[in-house]
Amino acid sequence: MTKRLLFRACIAILFAIPFGLAAVAGVQASDSPQDSSGGPNCQVCHPAVVAVWETSRHGQAMADPAFKTAWEERGKPQECLPCHTTGYDPASGTWAADGIVCEACHSPIAKDHPNTPMPSDSSVNLCGDCHQETVFEWQVSHHRTAELSCVDCHGQHSTSLKGEDAQALCASCHRERASNYAHSAHSLEGLQCADCHLNPTGGEVGEGHAALDHSFHVKLETCNECHSYDMHDPVAVHTNDLPLEPDAMASAANIGVSLDPGPISPIYYALLSALVGMAFGLLVAPWIERWYHRLDVRDHSEEQGE
Repeated sequence: MTKRLLFRACIAILFAIPFGLAAVAGVQASDSPQDSSGGPNCQVCHPAVVAVWETSRHGQAMADPAFKTAWEERGKPQECLPCHTTGYDPASGTWAADGIVCEACHSPIAKDHPNTPMPSDSSVNLCGDCHQETVFEWQVSHHRTAELSCVDCHGQHSTSLKGEDAQALCASCHRERASNYAHSAHSLEGLQCADCHLNPTGGEVGEGHAALDHSFHVKLETCNECHSYDMHDPVAVHTNDLPLEPDAMASAANIGVSLDPGPISPIYYALLSALVGMAFGLLVAPWIERWYHRLDVRDHSEEQGE
């Protein structure tokens, strides 16, 4: 009985080894595996990053219902496609992939990746290819003077803010000002930084215009929205329906910053494949054992016949 179990264990190991090696070879030898969109299958090694990207504004740039409706109502103008697809060719009217995919920022693709890291461009100039007005506004802001760029506030893959909300993100740098502001009349009314420093631009969203003014300058009309009568009557204050949300700037200690998950090591694929190979080996071991015994019996018969 012990001999039989040992024989079957050896068979399982013999199957596990090539399965594991094949998995490692499959991950490393694939220079740029392709998915259905024609781009590199980044999810093989970066599933968490891809999961975050898929629901981002970049990932949904072509699939967003609001964009699709507006685009179709305007007769599907081609000038929208360079910023809503990747690899758009105006001559043929075709593109490599829907949305802003990995190679839009990580190119050219290294032939021996992952042995050679993928290049990464997170510069303001790259963002400005599509977000032209936003970058133009940023050029005249104090953020530019302080050498803060887009990715200092926005996640590269999620495109969302790198904080619990805009208020907490502002407090992460402007701690002293945030502490003082928490006791101000504006804060007691429920106003937050973005209510005055990130006003809507007035341009039609979807036409290449920025939704919010990224110069971060407070304009006179911003003050007049709430204080339009103050110049003539200090007592009568015209107020709008202000949000009465708690002020997040009072404390900068509870700021949540999103981190990009790291890649998965090929060793995990090898171990998983080895387990599959071992299970397969245990499954076929009884048949191999019978076949081996039949050959052994036939060899003995032939020897005795001689």
